Amino acid sequence: MNAPLFFSLLSGVFILLGYFVYNRGIFLGTCRPNAVSWGVWTMTSVINLTSYFVITDDVLKVGMSAVSTLACLLTFIFLLGKRNCAPLSFVEKITLGIGIISALAWWQFHSAVSGNLILQSAIIAGFISTYQSIWKNPQRESLVAWAFFTLAYASLATTVVLCGNGSLPELAYPFLGLALHFASAFLIVVRRRFVRLDIIQQIM
Repeated sequence: MNAPLFFSLLSGVFILLGYFVYNRGIFLGTCRPNAVSWGVWTMTSVINLTSYFVITDDVLKVGMSAVSTLACLLTFIFLLGKRNCAPLSFVEKITLGIGIISALAWWQFHSAVSGNLILQSAIIAGFISTYQSIWKNPQRESLVAWAFFTLAYASLATTVVLCGNGSLPELAYPFLGLALHFASAFLIVVRRRFVRLDIIQQIM
């Protein structure tokens, strides 16, 4: 097995493990995400997958994104079944708007690169809500799930680099995803430590 194939498969395994842990939390009631928010994430994931495939034309590079999009869709359907629905936040509305703009840009200018790069800003905006949620209550997020997500994007980034001919549009998605997911895991660790310190100080 060559190295790009190995890391491509590894990224798929890690992303599946991350979604398994995340959905297990939903099933057990320790995590109650908004189904409407996941609808937005599913839309951006589909646009990202299709545009990134057009850019790379490489199954190894889009394998993890395909698995992630399917898992995202199943999570969305699962949440709809549990009726975990609430209005979108302001930031999530921005994410939705940018996602629609990216699709329109792709259609209007016939450029998957333009659509995908615009979409990356929607993904960044979407993570602002995630960071806010982690800061308010780090216990409601699974550190293990975010660690698996981070490893998945690290493996994807490695795949893209090993495949060679990695242009900026090809590198933007995996490395941005790696940075954003690592930041989520890091913020959970830091925030939980501060919460424990606050509890200790209150007891003393």
